[in-house]
Amino acid sequence: MDKPEQFKKLQQLRSSVAGRPLMHSAADPKAVALMLGSESEPKRLTSFDYFSLLSKPEIGTQEARELIVQLEAGFESARLEEMLKKAQRDLIGAIAGPLGLGKVLAVHDKLGGNVDTIHNARQQVYATDEARQKYAEKSDYDSSKYHGDKRYIDKNAMDTVAQASGRLENAYTGEIMGDKHIDPRNLDHTIAAKEIHEDAGRILAGLDGAELANSSSNLNPTKERFNKFKGQQKAEAVVRKLQQESPERSARITELKSKSELTVKESNELELHLQKQAIADSPELLLAIDKTAREEYEGKLRDKYYNSNEFRNEVIGTSIKEAGKMGFQQVFGMLMVEFFSSAFDEIKQVYKHGQQADSMLSELSARLRRVAVTVASKWEGLVKSFSGGFISGFISNAVTILINTFVTTGKRVVRLIREGVLSLLKAVKILLFPPKDLNFQQAAHEAMKLLAVGGVVVGGVALEESVEMLIKSVPFFAPFASVMTAVFVGAVTAFCMTFVCYLIDKMDLLGVIKAERDNVILSELDNEIGIRISRSQCIIEEIEGYLITT
Repeated sequence: MDKPEQFKKLQQLRSSVAGRPLMHSAADPKAVALMLGSESEPKRLTSFDYFSLLSKPEIGTQEARELIVQLEAGFESARLEEMLKKAQRDLIGAIAGPLGLGKVLAVHDKLGGNVDTIHNARQQVYATDEARQKYAEKSDYDSSKYHGDKRYIDKNAMDTVAQASGRLENAYTGEIMGDKHIDPRNLDHTIAAKEIHEDAGRILAGLDGAELANSSSNLNPTKERFNKFKGQQKAEAVVRKLQQESPERSARITELKSKSELTVKESNELELHLQKQAIADSPELLLAIDKTAREEYEGKLRDKYYNSNEFRNEVIGTSIKEAGKMGFQQVFGMLMVEFFSSAFDEIKQVYKHGQQADSMLSELSARLRRVAVTVASKWEGLVKSFSGGFISGFISNAVTILINTFVTTGKRVVRLIREGVLSLLKAVKILLFPPKDLNFQQAAHEAMKLLAVGGVVVGGVALEESVEMLIKSVPFFAPFASVMTAVFVGAVTAFCMTFVCYLIDKMDLLGVIKAERDNVILSELDNEIGIRISRSQCIIEEIEGYLITT
């Protein structure tokens, strides 16, 4: 029977009872005397007050509001208790998990990650001893190897013919070069041959320096005096220097041009100044040629090294290793949380109900067995924790390698990436594959909290170094600095995680908490109505039975 039908039945009963006479035949005098001589039972007498129970109470707006406020207070109280329990688990997890065991595992993190990259090699940061040794054993720079290369000789010969026929352009200014006796020229390695020879990225990739230096994009004719001035400098540095010296050089050019006669030295000086000034005024051609040469050079290094089986195997191997470490960290952290949480529950039981066994040893043994059973029952959670940690570890290692192709990451940054990826994956997982009891808004709300908690954990990791240095500054605490740092930062992080989650719940941007509160209040009201209906049904049965007998 649904609620509307129950209400109609109660209304009908109220009407039928209200119309019946309340007078009946007199009772037996002996029974009356016996009743009057016995002690009264207040509870029994109260149970006969059917009409007051069936009467419709008049509830005002203020009373209704007070009832709602009371139910809301109960809801908030339950959430507070749940939050405190979660804070306890987070505190244990923060110490034993990413800020405890994670700190231990972080000892194996390396500056620049676990895989050699071209960028890191140029910073003299190596992940493997083999790559470091390979660079240390490089040969000394030999100019003849580069300038005696067949490609260099052939290109120089072609330029000689073009210059003789008046068809050779200065690659850096665009002007046609004159006779070689009047306008001596050189074939310039735009990227200096010595720079290429000593490039740690080239050595890591295992490419031949002479072949790279004498590629067509890197061989460009220019005037001899400017080539000697440029030397092994990079184009950007040359342009910057020329433009800085431009005012002083312009004044010198004016001074030399004003002279009626110039010495050979002054004539050569003027010629060089004019070449420099032409490039300082219009550096676009030199910079464009340098950019083209470097793009081709870097492309060859990337293609050779990052497509090699050696690099691929290193990425896969280190990613699996990091995945295993992260999976183990998550499992160990969860084990610690479950163990200590169950142990605390057992301690509470002893405090409330006292010792149950005859001896302390038997009591401790029984309690530990219960803790072990509780922890063992969480095996499905352990499997999920390992799988989540494994995936996040694999991805974080790949992300670290990707970042290290552009920027060298510090040891702590490696750990920040690991923890950040773990939090991100948890948020994405709950958003894309929410539990059956969560709708999309609720899943999004929980994902927001996971991301915020991840940010707190990352902040805690970043804070560790400062805290540890502070603790080490006190001689008495220095030997225990590492453990104290993990405990202190872990505790602070756990409380911050709880507070952040509380703030997100209070802001309730998606209206999830309001909807949950409304559902709880409606459920409480429904339960209360159900209880009253049940009591009414019992009264109905008693009244109907009484009316039938009379």
